[in-house]
Amino acid sequence: MRVFLDTSYYIALLYPHDQWHRRAVKALRNEDEAFTSSLVINETISLMQTRGYFSLITNEDVAEAWDQFARWGSSGANAVDCATFAAMRRLGIKKALTFDAHFRDAGFDTL
Repeated sequence: MRVFLDTSYYIALLYPHDQWHRRAVKALRNEDEAFTSSLVINETISLMQTRGYFSLITNEDVAEAWDQFARWGSSGANAVDCATFAAMRRLGIKKALTFDAHFRDAGFDTL
């Protein structure tokens, strides 16, 4: 079945304390074909920011990202990866829920 994923679904899925979390986890089935829009993604990020769940990249992160890009860029890591590495280090985050090998190469635990 084709289903549309809205902001409230993403928020419920991401945050275990959300009142709808259990329903969100069970809602999407493997056979479902999921759709969303860039506007929903934008709204989700905006809501995450207002709730304090979204870390903005600082100017210091950007400066460090360019240093890391010089180191990791040749392996295929892009500028977004490197800025994320910098923010994760600043925030003390050691694990990324990603299948992107660049995170592992940069010293983070991954899936």
